[in-house]
Amino acid sequence: MRLLALALIASPLIASAATPNLLVNGSFEDNAIANGSWSNRSSLNGWTAGNLGVELRNNVSGTALDGKNFVELDTTGNSWISQSFATVAGQTYQLSFAYAQRPDQRGTASNGITWSAGNIGATLVGQDASTAWTTVQTQFVATGSSTTLKFAAAGNSDSFGTSLDKVSVSAVPEPESYALMLAGLAAVSFIARRRGQRKAI
Repeated sequence: MRLLALALIASPLIASAATPNLLVNGSFEDNAIANGSWSNRSSLNGWTAGNLGVELRNNVSGTALDGKNFVELDTTGNSWISQSFATVAGQTYQLSFAYAQRPDQRGTASNGITWSAGNIGATLVGQDASTAWTTVQTQFVATGSSTTLKFAAAGNSDSFGTSLDKVSVSAVPEPESYALMLAGLAAVSFIARRRGQRKAI
């Protein structure tokens, strides 16, 4: 019984270490589109798009990294998408996303994607014609109760741009959370060992 009680105490601590994605529709699966097709949308569930929209793809000019869908931001020209989400000022957050060049891109000048989260960001300019997905992971500190994540097409505005998929933002647990989780696991392990030793006697 004591082992069960300690396991129940430890389980919320373990769950808190795997924080959920704070974004809606991070892998663009909420919007249905048939296999082998694409369409230019004015918005996607959870995401606001620029005047030129966002191109949703399913197994066209590449394949998704996560699920079936992915997006391109150079639609009829360079465009962007953004999403705002609740944050806590001073809290550190983990941003992760993946990008890939189109297999039919028009050279490195066509490639590139810009991202920003709060007051940080970068431009990832395509260096070659590789179509393999590259995952980017970075952290940022929120400055307010809401943060906006934005992705925009870079490079030539020629409707041949970089693909984007598997976007996530999660809160980074404070060191105290890790300490509590480890203490809970150690307690469960200790009790399990003691029970095993008693049975062996």
